[in-house]
Amino acid sequence: MKKFVAAALTAAALAVGSLGVSTSALAATPVDTIRSTDVVGGEKAPTTPWAVQLVFQTGGTASYACTGEQITASWVLTARHCIDGVTSMQVYHSNSTTNPGTAIAVDRVAAAPAGDIALVHLSQSKTLGSYPSLNLGFQATSSGSGTIMGYGLRANSVQSDGLYQATVGLTGRSTDAYGGVAQHLNGTTGAANHGDSGGPLIVGGQIVAVCSTGDEADPGANTRAGSNYAVLSQSASWIRSTAGL
Repeated sequence: MKKFVAAALTAAALAVGSLGVSTSALAATPVDTIRSTDVVGGEKAPTTPWAVQLVFQTGGTASYACTGEQITASWVLTARHCIDGVTSMQVYHSNSTTNPGTAIAVDRVAAAPAGDIALVHLSQSKTLGSYPSLNLGFQATSSGSGTIMGYGLRANSVQSDGLYQATVGLTGRSTDAYGGVAQHLNGTTGAANHGDSGGPLIVGGQIVAVCSTGDEADPGANTRAGSNYAVLSQSASWIRSTAGL
């Protein structure tokens, strides 16, 4: 299984970094141009203010992107591998990648004690009209369906213009990038790709997991591709205490 590391914004490369990130301070370096991309297949998502773009650097000049979910005025949920080795990170609230709007810098990142789960802290709080509902008791299942969202690559690594979503089938328990509990899924109308890392799996109107790895290094145009989403319940108490839920 391959980690869905962030899609490169300035080159067709993958972000890499230490697996040992816990909590650290970040420098605030603005990113001028965003060229993130979307879910393979699926459809354009409705306006979703809490579905944010995370744009970051890992020490060089290239910028990379992940997907995140703002769950309070100050905290954004994402995947742990999206914070590995980061030296700066910006959060954009526009669902457009061509007109991303004004960024808010991240000043702290925190890795969950279990699973490919992380929280990033906004240097300036932003109050939204509503926040997503989390199901912190969800357990991996081999039946049912859900919805994924993200700013990851579209079919055959073609870049696109905003937030996309797709319907997926839940196919059992698996393992995430850190050996944690994951929900395995297969695409129904679309599949996850690079850059969807940290994006939500929504079941019954609630976020239950975040995008961690894919069964293939490159799903190409396969809208039925499999992926593994880190289940939030494995670090439920940490999420509550850290974000103040």
